[in-house]
Amino acid sequence: MNRPFRRFAAFTLVELLVAILLVGICMAGVFGGLTVLAQSDARARDVVLLQRLAQQKISDVELVGDPSLAEESGDFSEQGYPDATWSMTYEQEGDLLTLQRVTVTVDRLNHSQSLTTLVYVRPESSTTGTNSTTGGTTP
Repeated sequence: MNRPFRRFAAFTLVELLVAILLVGICMAGVFGGLTVLAQSDARARDVVLLQRLAQQKISDVELVGDPSLAEESGDFSEQGYPDATWSMTYEQEGDLLTLQRVTVTVDRLNHSQSLTTLVYVRPESSTTGTNSTTGGTTP
């Protein structure tokens, strides 16, 4: 009843260590990629927030009608973002006195976004004039 010696197939210690090393390298790459993805997502959310806040300020300027009457800088404390600040610049567009180029820049945590628009400024006109034939005023 002597049976011939059978050798069982199995992994050696070296093969097992190499497999563990390769899995570790792959896991480090996957976690590094996830970190970059999370940072990109946070940056994209910040950009969207800054653009939304800048659009809000541009809407405020459009409601006023004349950029020279609006505030030129401030922050968003009332909206819950005290670390976000804004500034506005405006300049006459071309030869038209009624068109202003308005740029609003919002800064927050080393990120900045700017939006530019054209705003129509209604020219000042008098509501009363002199009637040359009767010498009176007309509404």
